Amino acid sequence: MKKPRSNFLTVLYIFAIATAAIGGFCLIGLAFYLFFTGAIFIDGVASVSVLLIFATIAWKGRVTWAKPVAAALLIAITAYVAMLLDARGNPVYNKPLEWLFAPAGAHLQTHEIVSHGGASTGVNYDFHFVDVSGQRVGELSSWIVVPFRFFEYLLILSAFMWPLTWLRDRFGRSQWLPPPPR
Repeated sequence: MKKPRSNFLTVLYIFAIATAAIGGFCLIGLAFYLFFTGAIFIDGVASVSVLLIFATIAWKGRVTWAKPVAAALLIAITAYVAMLLDARGNPVYNKPLEWLFAPAGAHLQTHEIVSHGGASTGVNYDFHFVDVSGQRVGELSSWIVVPFRFFEYLLILSAFMWPLTWLRDRFGRSQWLPPPPR
């Protein structure tokens, strides 16, 4: 016969499970907080995250250029989300903006504008050009940067789909399954 557990051990067991569940939710919340803080204040965090999420969805969903409609839809949706999430960009993504809009000898700088009102926090970015001495010599409107970021991500994700398709075709099949019918 199995000996029944004491009430104390049952309560302790339930308490341990509840503590582990609450700790798990706290870790998930911490991960979200660190991600969004990094995406807002650190160049490249959002850019890399968008590419990793895109690659994961394309790989798991078996989306390749062999399915052009699915690939185009995934690229367009991801570019739209990336435009909203990664307006800041990174030095590599901001270089074309410098080439197109910067005065001679100036480079683009990005600063966060964090505003608090009511029960919310808003983040906007100030894009401006500075010369070698650090003086502001011009500004770039977000009305130019955000649509530019959308088209930039359309190009980047379309180009990124080619090696992903090649890798998926080469290494993505299980060795236990027969090849797909052609």
